Amino acid sequence: MPDNRISLNGKWEFRLDKEEAWSAIEVPGCWENLGIRKDHPGPAWYRKQVIVPEKFLNKRLWLCCGGVSYHAIVFVNGIEIGSHTGIWDGFRLEITNAVTPSQPVEILLKVEKPASLTNGPDSEAVSGRFPMKETLSGFLPYVWGHIFGGIWQSVWLEASGKIVFEDILIRGDDRGNVHAEICCSEAATVNLEIFDADENRILSKKRQEKGKRVEFTATVPSPKLWSPEQPILYKARVSAENGETRTLKFGFRSLGVQGSTLYLNGKPLYPRMVLSWGWYRESLNSNPGPDRIRRDLERLKQLGYNSIKLCLWVPPQYYFDLADELGMLLWLELPMWLPKMSANFRKQTPLEYERIVRQVRNHPSLILYTLGCELNREVDAEFLKPLYATIKNLIGDALLRDNSGSGEAYGGLLNEFADYYDYHFYSDIQFLRQLFDFFSPRWRSKQPWLFGEFCDSDTFRDLRLLYAANHGKPPWWTLRDEQQNPQGARWAYDVVDQETRLRQNGFWERGEELQWISHQQALLHRKFTLEFVRTYREISGYVVTNERDTPISTAGMLDDFENLKFDPGDFRPFNQDLVLALGWDKRRRWQAGGDRAAYWDTRCYRGGENIRAHIIASHFGKANGLAKLTWEVAFPGQPPFAKGVANTEALEPGAVREIHIAEFIAPDVKTPLQADLVASVQVGKEVATNKWPLWFFPAHPRQTVLPISIMDPQDRLEGLNSFEAVKNDVLKQDQLLITTLWTDKIQSFVTGGGRAIYLHPGKETESAFSTEEIPFWREAIKVIEPHPAWGDFPHEGWVNLQFYGLATDHALDTAQQKNASPILRRLDARTMQVHDYATECFLGKGRVIVSTLRFEGGLGDQPSGIEQNPAALYLLNCWVRYLGNL
Repeated sequence: MPDNRISLNGKWEFRLDKEEAWSAIEVPGCWENLGIRKDHPGPAWYRKQVIVPEKFLNKRLWLCCGGVSYHAIVFVNGIEIGSHTGIWDGFRLEITNAVTPSQPVEILLKVEKPASLTNGPDSEAVSGRFPMKETLSGFLPYVWGHIFGGIWQSVWLEASGKIVFEDILIRGDDRGNVHAEICCSEAATVNLEIFDADENRILSKKRQEKGKRVEFTATVPSPKLWSPEQPILYKARVSAENGETRTLKFGFRSLGVQGSTLYLNGKPLYPRMVLSWGWYRESLNSNPGPDRIRRDLERLKQLGYNSIKLCLWVPPQYYFDLADELGMLLWLELPMWLPKMSANFRKQTPLEYERIVRQVRNHPSLILYTLGCELNREVDAEFLKPLYATIKNLIGDALLRDNSGSGEAYGGLLNEFADYYDYHFYSDIQFLRQLFDFFSPRWRSKQPWLFGEFCDSDTFRDLRLLYAANHGKPPWWTLRDEQQNPQGARWAYDVVDQETRLRQNGFWERGEELQWISHQQALLHRKFTLEFVRTYREISGYVVTNERDTPISTAGMLDDFENLKFDPGDFRPFNQDLVLALGWDKRRRWQAGGDRAAYWDTRCYRGGENIRAHIIASHFGKANGLAKLTWEVAFPGQPPFAKGVANTEALEPGAVREIHIAEFIAPDVKTPLQADLVASVQVGKEVATNKWPLWFFPAHPRQTVLPISIMDPQDRLEGLNSFEAVKNDVLKQDQLLITTLWTDKIQSFVTGGGRAIYLHPGKETESAFSTEEIPFWREAIKVIEPHPAWGDFPHEGWVNLQFYGLATDHALDTAQQKNASPILRRLDARTMQVHDYATECFLGKGRVIVSTLRFEGGLGDQPSGIEQNPAALYLLNCWVRYLGNL
């Protein structure tokens, strides 16, 4: 710490307003860590005695706070010095006239935090002066129920000369130009010195102005530019004669836009961000310490991320410093989410926003800003327009928009104030194509198009491991205990019921299995989505939800123990500068007198089919030159049965295009087998490799000798010709029925000893097998149970893309099935409630396999009909063989 500062971190005295006794509290920190009820808004008192050293005699003295939540009144030796309102920005107050050097000084802060909600996002607030929804509390209250309270960042005393700096801006561009703006407490002579990364002074200038503002412009020849690959920082020392001295780090870099592409230092940039909500379980506040942040950023870089989105929170300054040092780009989303637009909120927000931005804007890592997230029309143009203008004027070449997620999608302003497009797509993967095509800007003005958050995939949280790590006790945030864990603002409060539900549904002891399954499925979901995004030239970058597991979501890259869930070697191939992806031929069909898109299963094939995999390169690296491609297809442990080599034309940075078609014939297999298509491309010294599973099925699978009858009045199985079946209304006990409806007649057939496969339409049509509308890929752990009905259907114990054409948006209500043997189950990763996608029900003397799986496809870009769905056909064949051979 500089010799003009004294740290006040450490033990302070603390008491709530209505208490008399003082207790010890650690600063920085938050009062919730003392066991105070988490929705207690204060007031609370902080007290500390300190002796100001004699060397500070004849200096101006300042009390400096990095951050206090939310409103603080400061007293020194009983004198009220001033106050500050705002969680996220630091402040300093002059205490010169209230202290005497070498004499004891009592510092006292009266602190209040935003008053939490009682029972979800739309509930009443607890009693308090500052209702949470009328403050800039961000998203943290919705993560664990509340916002933290107290002195959560460092506190120190600082001595200065007569003149102090009220604001400093230092900015360098990619041509070596330096621009500095210094605002002083009064007119002053100011010196500016620039030092390179080796501490060599390379520039020195002095300037005197009659007013408070002093500006410098200068040029550093041949600057070393700051970039994620080479985060080179320079140092600026600013000093005022008869005043203070400040040292800041900055970088030479420029951000620009051409069409839909971001350019950093004149080269195409593709931000690959992960979403951070500022949740740190151990500290309960957003100040976990620089060691933790360094470790987090380094591990996220291992996964291929080059950026972080700070979603509705503002971290301590060391976070920005580390991002600059490590080359991690930042998107700062200012902390406005679903506010109540009171008169005080309209007045206070611009004040806090300007203070926040002035404190962080010097960092070269900070390239994107948003004023808020998913704002509805209550946040009107009268409020947003001047706010946008104020912030835009402060941030240089960084990009800004008013509403992350867009007014179109969240009922907010349609005439937006924005430098880029931004949507939040939380979607099952079969609907991505329609979403992207529908929201594509196309005829709108050319701007970058970023996904401000998207692509979450929750994994299984094994509570047993959490208990073991907590000395056998459940963590506080898993308890249904109003004193220890009040719900507050959380809409997702199911974690308190998860243990009970897991025990009731028989999954409590299967944690290791469920965690492994869910990690495989989460990796698949991210791989499919991010590769698909990279095939769209107009999409400019993305933010993946999210950084770490929280009480409301387990979609993190890091689990509750701060371990990476995914091997970087598995994650980076689809999350780096140069990525290979797949595209496929387009097909059409004539229906009802016109052409329609004919989707088909691009990952599953019958023996003998011609396969054409279009290999696409999305190149945002630095190399520019010929691309050499190699590819092969092989079954595990066997030599490739197809391969090829291709040299393509030059692949320039910023290119998204097909570089080769890998064409081959599907092998004739007797039982289903999975193979991997592996491709590798080299451009200059940059190499990218990726692989994709493909499934091959027999061209003529075996069937049961039992006669098959089909009842399909709605033609869901139209075109089905792979089964020797007849359509009729006559039901006989010696035949197997495949039906797409359920009637009393069919129920009588089954209870009398018949065997049937009921392909449930999903939507509620009758009460015998009720369903719930629910996502298939998101928030869902699909559990393949060891049921003989699977036969030889290919799987490795989890649901991979062979189920793409079968994915459904409905699942069976498991609780209703009293006498059943599950085949494919759905465990909700957030609620731990169980549903079934397929189950064998025993009715009377007979049995029926009931399933909501989409054998006909038809959702999003799933196959158009059952004959275009080889995996679905084969699974149906397995079920037919199972029931027919009983």
